[in-house]
Amino acid sequence: MQTLSGTTWKLVEAFAFDEEGHELSPPLGKCPMGVVMFEAERMIVAVIDGSSSLPTDIQRVFAAYSGRYSFDGMELVTSVDGASDPDLVQQQIRHIHFESPTRIAITPKNRVIGRDAGLKFVWERIS
Repeated sequence: MQTLSGTTWKLVEAFAFDEEGHELSPPLGKCPMGVVMFEAERMIVAVIDGSSSLPTDIQRVFAAYSGRYSFDGMELVTSVDGASDPDLVQQQIRHIHFESPTRIAITPKNRVIGRDAGLKFVWERIS
């Protein structure tokens, strides 16, 4: 079984899809930024639209949370105890697919960055 403990990952791609599976505008803009770090029992994640500037009518997307987690090789469950938005302080469930030992795709199973479903985040291991 793959492990996450002791690893740090950077966000390299973020996708959004509609109910029929058609790709939508990127949920974190064209320059997604993020980092996720897993220790033995706790994790922390932060993501943001990393564009240097945005049109005045667009609000920058930012989300972060931390908490104790469990991982069974496919499903990551985090009991959030601190977050950038009070709506994130709940159990966060993510499906994780290892594309390689240094690349993972994470699909949220509950609401994040304003969406209930149809998100995919691709991360590369940095340590």
